[in-house]
Amino acid sequence: MKTNLLLLFCLLLGFGAHAQTPTHRHSLGVGFERVGLDAPDAIGNRGLLNYSRHFRNDRLVVGANLGYLNVLNKRYLANTNNYFVYGKRRERVSADVTLAFDLLKHARHALRLGAGPSLWYRQDELLDGGRYTVNATTGQVTDVQLKWRQEKALNYGFNVLVEYEYALTDQVLLSGKVKFADLNKAGQSAIYGVGIGYRLQ
Repeated sequence: MKTNLLLLFCLLLGFGAHAQTPTHRHSLGVGFERVGLDAPDAIGNRGLLNYSRHFRNDRLVVGANLGYLNVLNKRYLANTNNYFVYGKRRERVSADVTLAFDLLKHARHALRLGAGPSLWYRQDELLDGGRYTVNATTGQVTDVQLKWRQEKALNYGFNVLVEYEYALTDQVLLSGKVKFADLNKAGQSAIYGVGIGYRLQ
């Protein structure tokens, strides 16, 4: 038993020593994410530019990203058989800052948990009402006259992050992440995506 404990202790020492190798302080990257908005079918693609500042041998990371998202604007009409119309695409310009802690002491692998503030600009065309005729027998919708309303706003909230990152080389990083953003009046968003980064010396 003592031999096994000594061996385990030596392995942990070696693992910890490997994790203390001096690392980079800055990294840049790009990302691609799938972002859901308030409606179940309102899912779009967001492109990201990322900057990260690394502290304490990469155990602590402050990340900032800028993103752009646009989503199909699908609206269902009431009292119809799932009849829908499209408005102008919904747009988001996002800025997120996240403070994340790495749970793994490893030179190539990182598993981070983080949270931070978010600021998103949104532009939506909302269906504000309309008139139409529904055939009681066939369910066909005719004589559609709709009223749309433009809404633009700057919303703030917070984001939560779970990220796995793997160092392909000493400079090139590959990551996968799951996020959650709560933007108050703009609603909540579930997010998942991938990214690639480059370490700056």
